Amino acid sequence: MFDLITQFFKKYDVHLSPEVHGSVRNNGVPLENVEVYRSLDYDKNYGETTRTDSNGQFSFPEKVIKSRRPGQLFDETRIRQVIGLVYEGEKYLLWYLTDEFGPHRAVAEKLAALNCDLTTPEMEFAFSNYEHPSFSHAAFSICRWD
Repeated sequence: MFDLITQFFKKYDVHLSPEVHGSVRNNGVPLENVEVYRSLDYDKNYGETTRTDSNGQFSFPEKVIKSRRPGQLFDETRIRQVIGLVYEGEKYLLWYLTDEFGPHRAVAEKLAALNCDLTTPEMEFAFSNYEHPSFSHAAFSICRWD
């Protein structure tokens, strides 16, 4: 009984997002000083913004929080990751993924190299899940990977 109570009050590390590195272009031209936002939802919203540099590049640090939620019975809470921007009044989705908390190597690989052009259409795509090969990851993005 004591173990169950301890588990309920214990705080766990929850990996919300790996480091993010990306670039934003409009028809091949780097976008400078554009605000990029990241919204991470788990037990609440963790939002932050950054700006692109003169080469259109931006980054966000890895995000890990402490939470009691993983110790709750039957908890299947998922993490929602959204990275986007607003440019000339239009919203652009650079990344959208809903998944269980990680870290996930394939997600880290994708978020380490977001190559985004505002003229590229948004699409849903599936990619490998190294930790659970039977279940692919699926995300939405205007970014592409070479």
